[in-house]
Amino acid sequence: MLRRNPYYWKVDDQGNQLPYLNEMHYRLSTWADRDVQAVAGTGDFSNLEQAESYVEALKRSADAAAPARLAFGARTIGYTLYPNLSGNGWGEPDARAQAVRELNRNADFRVAVTSAIDRQALGDSLVKGPFTAIYPGGLYAGTTYYDKSSTVYYPFNLDGAKALLAKIGLTDTDGNGFVNFPAETPGVGGKDVEITVLANADYQTDKSLAEGVVAQMEKLGIRVIPNILTGTQRDATEQSGKFDWTVRRNGSELISVVQGTVALAPTGPRISAHHRAGADDKLDLLPWEQAMVDVVNKFISTTDSAERVDLMKQYQKLYTENVNGIGLTQYPGALIINKRFANIPAGAPIFMFNWAEDNIIRERVFVPADKQQNHELHPNTLPGAPGSAGPVSL
Repeated sequence: MLRRNPYYWKVDDQGNQLPYLNEMHYRLSTWADRDVQAVAGTGDFSNLEQAESYVEALKRSADAAAPARLAFGARTIGYTLYPNLSGNGWGEPDARAQAVRELNRNADFRVAVTSAIDRQALGDSLVKGPFTAIYPGGLYAGTTYYDKSSTVYYPFNLDGAKALLAKIGLTDTDGNGFVNFPAETPGVGGKDVEITVLANADYQTDKSLAEGVVAQMEKLGIRVIPNILTGTQRDATEQSGKFDWTVRRNGSELISVVQGTVALAPTGPRISAHHRAGADDKLDLLPWEQAMVDVVNKFISTTDSAERVDLMKQYQKLYTENVNGIGLTQYPGALIINKRFANIPAGAPIFMFNWAEDNIIRERVFVPADKQQNHELHPNTLPGAPGSAGPVSL
């Protein structure tokens, strides 16, 4: 619980204190339950992020008697399938995993995989309606540095994807429906191409997207095996490099760009989530990755706004043309706000630099007198106006 500081220095132009809240209570809950509680009115504020619950939340909030309202923002929540691009021993891969990494580092293979993803179907599997949109990867549409003309999109083309696999020697040689490694591949020659995909068990959206990737890759002829772990286990597995592919919800760097900027590319040996240095502490960057690193470093070092815009155009083209990550879907999030709260501006984004109550100006939020309820754990304990007798804590 947080209590208001009655001597907080910020005041309005008449010297009056801003009408901020007396108390703020935090409740330990699950990611899904917090949304349910906020929509039901037993919680006051939450981020609606799991697309599967959007329809029910909207139905509930549409009722005039509903205690909460939903404020949707831009489509700044999205997921990417990242291939492990390290060919240098990061994570101590066995023969199969090393062979997969060599495929991941092949441009035709990455284009084949992205071309075999039916993004419209993936989005519809999460939630029906106009929520989700096709996401090529990279910077989000509608954000400050996004440039449509710099975004390369490989549309769904299953036949073209299969042709690209055949081009690099991946064909079904044993007739079981899955392509095989070329005979000369060390340790796995002639075996089915099997790839693991890492996902977070704590979020239904992550699991649903991973399962969708598994199903769509089967149509391409690639056997993908889901490795769905709880949050801490998943993070530890990813950070240790023990994965082939990983489904990740995008971070702040792809939304604001100016926050976590170094993570836009493998700018250091342990910066990127899907390409890190091996035991020798050296990165084995592909040429286009090095170009991305150079662009990001220039962006960080310059204060020229026009140059920064141009650099992010270059970055977006490098990212999407070379398929640094395979965009899966993007959709808007919403703030769930109890209707009794006032002074939360329309259009407040669910995330820009912070989440939830850190993303609005908390000291401006108040509850009008006629809507106040008996929720304080320590009522009538704050001092009154300066010079008055006011209540005091006992």
